[in-house]
Amino acid sequence: MTINTQLRGRTATGGRPPGNAPHSLAERSFRQRDVPAVRVFTRTFGARTGIEPGRLTDFVLAVSEATACAAGCGPCTLRVRLWVTGPRAFCEVRGDGMLRRASPAVRPDGPDGRPGPGGQPGEEEALRHWVLKQLADYVSVVSAPDGVRVLLSMTVS
Repeated sequence: MTINTQLRGRTATGGRPPGNAPHSLAERSFRQRDVPAVRVFTRTFGARTGIEPGRLTDFVLAVSEATACAAGCGPCTLRVRLWVTGPRAFCEVRGDGMLRRASPAVRPDGPDGRPGPGGQPGEEEALRHWVLKQLADYVSVVSAPDGVRVLLSMTVS
């Protein structure tokens, strides 16, 4: 099931690296609770590959949101893969859980019958997708029987 896809501009590559090999690649597994460690991993990778500081902040945020999106499916192992090819940075996050479909019903958690602090189901996930769309040139979030896959790419120089 494809959840969300975006493609902007002629330079977006559909999340796939171009025919030439990436000039830098990093992979690491994380547990669901390790999302803050993903930010450190991404920042270290970006600094080592020479991503400009302003774009590095955006890339770290995008990877963090992609990881949180994949981790939102429940307890799972996450595999984060980062690479840079030319002026583009790529991220693939795979989680071994499946995204749950949000119910459209409002939870009357608040004293006045309105949604409580959690808002409507799926609201947090929708916000993550919106943030990813703002930061990345390409975003794809897919949930399948073998798990969740989030793929993004963005221009970093």
